[in-house]
Amino acid sequence: MTTFPLHKEGRWIVAQEGSRQSYAVPLAFHRLHSLRLFYVDIWCRRGRSLLRKGPKGTRALATRFHPEIPPDLVVSFGRAAILTRALDHFRRERLSPTRLAEVYNQFGRWFASRVRGHLESLELDPERDFFFGFNTNCLEALELLKERKIFTVVDQVDPGKVEEDMVLEEAERWPGWTRVDGRLPQSYWDRLKTEWDLADLVLVNSDWSAQALIRQGVAPGKIVVVPLAIDLDANHVLEPINPEGTLKVIWLGSIILRKGIQYLIEAARRLQTQKIEFLLAGSLGISEEIVRGFPSNIKVLGRITRDQLSRVYKQAHLFVLPTISDGFAITQLEAMAHGLPVIATPNCGQVVTDGVDGLIVPVRDSAALADAIVRLESNRGLLREMSSNALRTVARYDLPSNARMIQELILSHRRQHPVQLPLAYA
Repeated sequence: MTTFPLHKEGRWIVAQEGSRQSYAVPLAFHRLHSLRLFYVDIWCRRGRSLLRKGPKGTRALATRFHPEIPPDLVVSFGRAAILTRALDHFRRERLSPTRLAEVYNQFGRWFASRVRGHLESLELDPERDFFFGFNTNCLEALELLKERKIFTVVDQVDPGKVEEDMVLEEAERWPGWTRVDGRLPQSYWDRLKTEWDLADLVLVNSDWSAQALIRQGVAPGKIVVVPLAIDLDANHVLEPINPEGTLKVIWLGSIILRKGIQYLIEAARRLQTQKIEFLLAGSLGISEEIVRGFPSNIKVLGRITRDQLSRVYKQAHLFVLPTISDGFAITQLEAMAHGLPVIATPNCGQVVTDGVDGLIVPVRDSAALADAIVRLESNRGLLREMSSNALRTVARYDLPSNARMIQELILSHRRQHPVQLPLAYA
């Protein structure tokens, strides 16, 4: 066997189901001129202008594309993926955890097997080629790449079973809120663990997730922490917010117990006599009976497609994320890019500097959340100052810097653990 150092110029192969982070990972590598291929389930190459005129479902489909990523670098799987994902979308909110895990695993196998099939036709260079995949969607590809001695990274997007345990605790605390209770079956966690074992590195987006994975048996030396990033060219206002008028507080994301909606509703009840309006944007994952009992200062906007995000953020003065657990929460960056200070908990990516560009409140504490909101409602000068600081903070989370961080961590790891190649490569 012969050891080889890593060349500085690597070629990244990225496999991604969905439009996570608006394709931030492949886009970041492309801007560094290091993207070799991008595998994706759906890529809307034509007809986007027509789809944008339709209902939310077709508008969402039109966003499954990025004009900056060259078409010849994209491998997508067409009509079968569109049909499968459409059926999953309409069924997901009604599925039991067992059936939901079956859907995740089934689609993960389908997608990763097609990625593997295409990779088998390529000439891969263990010195230069690297693979970046996402949890549950890359196992079959990892098996092939391990045989080929290709360096692989799996992005674990959430804290795994630790998070599930916390969500089940919330369901017990808040009976009647969830539509479907229960645990994911062991088959789901087995697939995750096998991906973690096969990958050279497991990438997470926060220290919160890193500690959770260590508790689940992943070796600390195999974990790297890289925060998320956004395309600032497309999502960055230049001026801080106008702090005047009724304070509008925006929640954007799935309306579920995991993200702490129950504590925001409690905080809103405490603030019904204040000039504060709460806007909830996102798909409903709690019972309709609970929603009907929301206080009058809550306005439910419903599911928002990606092409509507900027307009929704611009309606608000302040963003809230009272999450119980999040791998990172990209919405923090999106909100800051629109000049919104953020109120968050410690159980997510550490973006907010308390008292500078937002406020940190304890998890599961509606009183502290209400106090934080009142603090900014009553001090509009501080609100505007935090808005200016938020715009400066988010500038550090640009895509090229994010990709360079990943590459530097890979370089460091490979220097410490040089890949062993067959003599045929010598």
